[in-house]
Amino acid sequence: MEDLRVERYNEASKTAWDDFVSRLEAHSILFYRDFMEYHSNRFKDYSLLMFQKNKLVAVLPANIDADGNFHSHEGLSYGGFLFEPFTRLDVRMLVYNLVLRFLNKVGIEKIWIKSIPNFYTTDHVEQLILHWLKAKRECSHVYTYFPLGTYSSSNKGRKEGIKNGKQLHLDIRQSTDFKTFWDTVLIPNLDERFGVKPVHTADEIERLSKKFPNQIQLFGAFQGESIRAGIVVFVHKDVAHAQYVAGDKNRNDGSLDFLIDAVIRRFNSEQIFSFGTSSENHGNTVNKGLLYWKESFRTSNDIQEFYSIQTKNYLLLENRLI
Repeated sequence: MEDLRVERYNEASKTAWDDFVSRLEAHSILFYRDFMEYHSNRFKDYSLLMFQKNKLVAVLPANIDADGNFHSHEGLSYGGFLFEPFTRLDVRMLVYNLVLRFLNKVGIEKIWIKSIPNFYTTDHVEQLILHWLKAKRECSHVYTYFPLGTYSSSNKGRKEGIKNGKQLHLDIRQSTDFKTFWDTVLIPNLDERFGVKPVHTADEIERLSKKFPNQIQLFGAFQGESIRAGIVVFVHKDVAHAQYVAGDKNRNDGSLDFLIDAVIRRFNSEQIFSFGTSSENHGNTVNKGLLYWKESFRTSNDIQEFYSIQTKNYLLLENRLI
């Protein structure tokens, strides 16, 4: 362990951090510091960097909540321990051991890990380490997606909607007018149907889109100059994720279906296309209507796991390799 060390993140580490996450197999804009810090006023950052000698070998986006609990960052949809491709199992075990030992010494008894959805990566060896650590699976969320190049057609009802939308002679185009989409379509839609607000405000998503102009993209179905439906896509290396999807009060005329069909076709030939989760109540229930709507496009489903780990269990990783 003498050649491994852990450091708290600070601003001087930004370049090293961003360079590291750019090389991840499960590459995501969520892990870049400019994205993580747009809501730094809401979360007390406790991100960690792990070095072997002077080489950065892992990072852990994280925060401490008001009660002193340690989380893989609550402001991100997923995270956990992040390693470069081809990192050896023994190095990963040493990193887990190091971090849990470090946190245990500063008085943190448990950590909460929000894992990356399975389809984002082909590397699932962390499951073995979590098993050895006696990690507790707290919940699982269902994630809906299209594997690479699999989108061809929807079910009968969705096909009819796409057909109807096509007859409206809508203009499908990319836009940078996030505020109009938020104010006239997204906020009213989420309030009416689910009684919630978008995670990002219009100002926040506009600021983020300026930081990541190629990765945060808004597509709209326009009738004249009016936006009838919109999709905000977070474009990662291998996954295009529909972060927000909404149509106006007349969306049943096919405008939203027509837009979604066009956007999926735009991305799915080169990337996995994600519709995200339909789980609610900490994974104990699934929004049946929302999931049915996603599955009507003939999608696949996978899971995202949430774990807790006792920091004292770092000892359980020792002597596992003989």
